[in-house]
Amino acid sequence: MKKQSGWDIYKRLLGYTRKHLWVAVAAIIATIFYALIEVGIISQFEKLIDSVLKQNSSELFVFSAIVFVIVILLRGIASFFSVYCMEWIGRQIVYALRLELFAKYLRSPVRFFDQQPSGELVSKITFNAETVSQATTQAISISVKSVASIVFAIGSMMLISWSLTLIFLLAAPIIAFVVNVTAKRFRKVSRGIQDSMGDVTQIATEAVEGIRVIKTYGAQSYEQQQFDHSANINRQQYMKMTTTKAVSSPFIQLIAAFGFSIVFAIAGFQFVDGKFSEGQFVSFFLLIMYLMKPLKDLSSVNSILQRGIAGAESIFEIIDHEDEKDSGTEVIESAQGELSFEQVNFAYAKDGETVIKDFSLDIKAGETVALVGPSGSGKSTLAQLLLKFYHPTKGCIRLDGHDLETLELQSLRKQFALVSQNLVLFNDSVKANIAYGELGDKPEAALNDAIESAYLSDVIDSLEEGVETNVGNAGARLSGGQQQRIVIARALLKDAPILILDEATSALDNESEKKIQQALDHLMQDRTTLVIAHRLSTIESADKIVVLKEGQLVEQGTHQELMAMDGEYKKLYQLQFSEV
Repeated sequence: MKKQSGWDIYKRLLGYTRKHLWVAVAAIIATIFYALIEVGIISQFEKLIDSVLKQNSSELFVFSAIVFVIVILLRGIASFFSVYCMEWIGRQIVYALRLELFAKYLRSPVRFFDQQPSGELVSKITFNAETVSQATTQAISISVKSVASIVFAIGSMMLISWSLTLIFLLAAPIIAFVVNVTAKRFRKVSRGIQDSMGDVTQIATEAVEGIRVIKTYGAQSYEQQQFDHSANINRQQYMKMTTTKAVSSPFIQLIAAFGFSIVFAIAGFQFVDGKFSEGQFVSFFLLIMYLMKPLKDLSSVNSILQRGIAGAESIFEIIDHEDEKDSGTEVIESAQGELSFEQVNFAYAKDGETVIKDFSLDIKAGETVALVGPSGSGKSTLAQLLLKFYHPTKGCIRLDGHDLETLELQSLRKQFALVSQNLVLFNDSVKANIAYGELGDKPEAALNDAIESAYLSDVIDSLEEGVETNVGNAGARLSGGQQQRIVIARALLKDAPILILDEATSALDNESEKKIQQALDHLMQDRTTLVIAHRLSTIESADKIVVLKEGQLVEQGTHQELMAMDGEYKKLYQLQFSEV
C-alpha cells in the first residue's frame, strides 16, 4: 500500500461513518450543547455577583437555584446523547472493520498466511480494531467538546475584555507546536505497541496450542522467557506513550499558566482603576481556569487519535492487500478426473530455491497414483498446486485438458476432496465438522453413509450427545484416530471425482487403519486418487507409483516394475523393510 499521511488514513476511517451520518450529527450537536451549557453557567457568574447579590433578593436566589437545577438536567441529557451516539457509531465502525478484515483473511491466498504470523493477524482483528474505536468515539467526542468549550469560553472572555483575551491567546502558537511534536511521537510509539501486542498474542497462541509439546520437552522455562521478553517490550512501549502524555499535558498547561499570570496581573491593575466590575473580574478568571481542562483534554486526544491512526493503518494494509488470484473463467460441473503435469516448476519465493523441477506426469481418469520420496521431495507441494493454493512458476497443470489457470477457483476445488496429515477440526459439533461448509446442504442419508463408511458409528454412539457433541478446540476431546476418521468422513461426504490422500491413515492404529483402508479402497473406485504416502506398504496396489527426489521425477511404474528396476524406490522400500 502506498504510504499515506495520518490525515489521509483518518479521512478513510471517517468514511465508515457515512452510513450513520445523522447519528453523528446528533452526537455533535448534543456535545456542542453540553459545552455551551458549561460555559454559560460560568459566564453567568457576572450577573449573579453584579445583580443578584447586590439586590439582596431571596426570590432571585430561589429562582437562580431552580434555573441551575434545570440547566444541569439539560446538560445531563445532552451528555447522555453525546456519549451514547458516539459510542454507537464507534462500535458500528469496529464491527464493519472486523467483518471486512475477516472477509479479507478468507479471500487471501495461502502464500499470504505463510508470510504473516497468525498472532499478528489475530491481534489486528482484536486489539488494533479497538484502538480504531477510541479514535472514532473518544477522540471526536473530546475534540468537539473541548474545541466548543474553548470557542465559547474565549467568546465570553472577548465580551468582557477583548484586549486581555488576545494577550492570553499569545500562548496558542506555542501550544500548537507542542501538540504537533507529540503527535509524531504518539504515532511512532503506537506502532510499537501494536507490533509488540502481535508478538504477545503469537507466543500465547502457540503456547496454548502446543502445551503438550511444551510439557513433554520441558520447555516451560524457555516459553516463559520468550513471553516475558515480548510482554516487557509491550510494557516499555506503553510507558513511552505514558511518558509522552505525562510530559505534554503539564507542559501545555504550564504555557497556559504563564498566559494566565500575565493577564491576571494586568487585570488586577484595571480592576483597581475601576475598569472591571467584581462580576466581570470573577467570571473572566473562572473562564480562564475553565480553559485549562479542555486544553488538557485536547492534549490527551492526540495520543488516542494517533493510536487509532496507527491501528487503522495496519488494518488498511491488510484490506488493501491483493486477493487470491482467480483469473479463470471456465466452469466444470463434474470432472472426469484426468490430470496432466507439463514441465511444471515451482519455487515458494520469487528468487528462492526451485522445489519442483521440470515435473511431467499424466494421470488417467480413475487411476490411483502414489507419490513417494524422502521428506522435502515435493510430494505435498504437488497436491497444493492442484488445488491452486500456489501457482506454477513455469509449465502448466491440466484437468480434463483444461489448464487450471483457466478454471474458476470454486469450480476447480469442488472437484477435489482432501484428507491431510495436518488434521483441521473446528470447535463445533461432530456433525458440523463432517458436513462442513457447502457439505451442510447434503441430505441426512449421505451424512449417515459417510459416518458408517468412516467407521465412526461406534465412536458417535459412545459420545454423550452423539453427532451434536462438541469436539473441543482443534478436536482436543477426541483421540487422534477419531479426529482422522472425522476428516475422512468429511471427504467421503463430499464425494468428489478426485481424491487427495496426504498420509491419510497416519494417526490410526492398526485395527482402525485396516477399517479405514477398506473404506478408502471403496471410495477410490472409479475416482482419480492421488496418494501421498510415507509407508510404502500401503501403496503397493497403486496403478502407478511416482518416485520424487529433490523435486524431480526419477522413477515411475507399478510396485513390481519399480522393484525390478533396482533404483530409488527399491532402496526406500528395503530401508523401510529393514526398519520394520
